Amino acid sequence: MTKLLIVNADDFGLSPGINYGIIEAHRHGVVTSTTAMMNGNGIGHAAEISADFPSLGVGLHFVLSFGAPLSRMPSLEREGMLGKWLWQAAAQGKIQDNELVAELHKQYDCFVRLFGRAPTHIDSHHHAHFIPQVWKHVVRFAGETGLPLRIDRQHTISTQGVKGVDNFISDFYAENVSAHFILAALARATAGEEQSVELMCHPGFIDKIVLQSRYCYPRLDELNVLTSATLKHDILAQGFRLGTYNDL
Repeated sequence: MTKLLIVNADDFGLSPGINYGIIEAHRHGVVTSTTAMMNGNGIGHAAEISADFPSLGVGLHFVLSFGAPLSRMPSLEREGMLGKWLWQAAAQGKIQDNELVAELHKQYDCFVRLFGRAPTHIDSHHHAHFIPQVWKHVVRFAGETGLPLRIDRQHTISTQGVKGVDNFISDFYAENVSAHFILAALARATAGEEQSVELMCHPGFIDKIVLQSRYCYPRLDELNVLTSATLKHDILAQGFRLGTYNDL
């Protein structure tokens, strides 16, 4: 029996360069899924170009740590922007639940309006949904909408019956960007008898917006690996089939 591998490219909608890179990794590589940042500068462009690639699963990349929120979030905003101070606010108990829930609904509604359909699943920017105070609302929302959720089984948190993969590979990043790393991680998953795996990635082309990011040029390295001539064959040879969260 073949196992399911979802190769999900985060940050769809961050910029046109990222969008084009993700589409390239889907058309000519192993990326099967992506998640969209509804407050990204290129989100309208992402919705437009993804319409030509229905085989690319598109989920919601819930954002609480970057850019401007779609609704008012006084407990998290600094000069109208969100940032990585989210974790400090969470540790200090300063996140307002009503603001968080309103923003989640706002981003979901914006997704449906722009893409014309519900997302395939939900994850988050910088793994913000793994923060316990955020998790409880996101997992409840996923249950209410029937959407799968990015789950890291190493976290001892209740999934409340929400669907997710058995194994989440989150460290294909920076110095780990290589085909060897991917295949070794999949071999470990096979040994552990997991039936479904998600590999997170961040491919993209470079533009002015991406140049402002701390994670910039490695996105090109990721794109090169994900579109390499032999990677898809090697993945299939390990007993995996490529798919999306719709295949869970």
